[in-house]
Amino acid sequence: MPTNLRNRTVVAPLQPAAFVALALIATTLGAQAPAAPSSAASAAPAWAARLDSLVISELERTRTPGAQVAVVVDGKVVHARGYGVADIETGRPVTARTLFRVGSVTKMVTAAALTQLAADGRLDLDAPIGTYVPEIAGRRIASATTHQLLTHSAGWLDNAIPYGRMGEGALGEVFREVTDTLLFTEPGRVISYSNPGYSMAGYVAEMAGKGRFGSLVDQYVVKAMGMPHATFRPLQALTLDFSQGHVGQAGNPGAIVRPFTENTAQWAAGFLMASAGEMATFAITLMDGGVLEGRRVLAESAVKRMTTGHMPIPGNPNAKYGYGLMIQRSGEELVWQHGGSINGFDAQVTMFPERKLAIVVLDNRSGAPLQGVTDLVAREAAGVQRPPTPALPDERVATPAERAQLVGRYAMGNTRVELFEEGGELRFRQGPATLPVRLVGDERIVVTPPGGAKVTLLLVRGADGRVEYLHQGLRAIARQP
Repeated sequence: MPTNLRNRTVVAPLQPAAFVALALIATTLGAQAPAAPSSAASAAPAWAARLDSLVISELERTRTPGAQVAVVVDGKVVHARGYGVADIETGRPVTARTLFRVGSVTKMVTAAALTQLAADGRLDLDAPIGTYVPEIAGRRIASATTHQLLTHSAGWLDNAIPYGRMGEGALGEVFREVTDTLLFTEPGRVISYSNPGYSMAGYVAEMAGKGRFGSLVDQYVVKAMGMPHATFRPLQALTLDFSQGHVGQAGNPGAIVRPFTENTAQWAAGFLMASAGEMATFAITLMDGGVLEGRRVLAESAVKRMTTGHMPIPGNPNAKYGYGLMIQRSGEELVWQHGGSINGFDAQVTMFPERKLAIVVLDNRSGAPLQGVTDLVAREAAGVQRPPTPALPDERVATPAERAQLVGRYAMGNTRVELFEEGGELRFRQGPATLPVRLVGDERIVVTPPGGAKVTLLLVRGADGRVEYLHQGLRAIARQP
């Protein structure tokens, strides 16, 4: 992923995706042709017309109804524009103020609220979460810390449940009931993306902050940063300019997601509704160290916690996970970013903090994010180029010693796979299917389902060289005893 423009870098988005060993499942969605862009911006940058053209082309290619793009250059929003329509049934145009669900981009906002609680002395991020949630005291999951929840290193399995309990009491109702079945490996061992982990962090915020999670985010982030319409509350969003989400098979017209997606117990993991311009304001605040328009709105310690890389990312030695952010440096370029996807919506926020450059891209058809937008703006606004993707070594057959390091059963929750030897060859089993395994270098294996695309699994080794986890899409599955 490194790019070299005087050692400058644009990185590819690191999109959290569910672990699927035999196939990477993507829901590609469709919609009517997009309408012309609408904008609240006054003076258009020289590259704005090229950006508009690319976004409209991508909406047509992916059959996405609408999108928003906001761009920050030199710490100021220079472009905030809506494209296409907010829903295909009414044809309402997307404006610069339209609210979109931002999916897992929410995690950076959740992290900001928690780190500010810590800065205020109301929360110890390194204390066991059982300290704040007494109902789970005595369970193994209670030994995880809020720091581990925020860095996806608590050893919790993942799920993303679009529909669930509603009402702001639901967060506590659900997370007072969690059991050790959420734990698939010991805390602190490996990064493994967990939406329930972030939801529990939201409940820890409630208990430490003595208020509802949504109200704490309003206090510490939304109101503090002057994000006038951003909200978790659907009934509030319904009174504002908001977009519907759309779904559908690739190449086909989309349909509005019905009923409207809502699971209050997972607000903290991915349910924020905001405009691209509001997320650009959030990015400006982070890139300015917690200061917005001369006012300190986030403590310096909160920003440092969020933007420090804590957990290594397998397969990418230049990247670590902070709090709600991927942190990557290659050469001189520092990049903070996070993507999101939820029923009917995609989102991507990319920041180049040393340049005070940020690009926010939101769309309302999940599974078909707009391609090339971040690269175009980085190149046109700051001269940053994406490099060619480095070539990987050729596939090869595992040696006997390598087979011995790999053979075993691996699991995370209901996801179970086995690597075994047969006829002097390493093979992969999930359910009834068995497939040959090939190594790529020393840290990757690939399997190819019949008629499908190759699936790459990263190998996470222990100190003795033995493979302890298989890793895909930021999820790990643990070797079983």
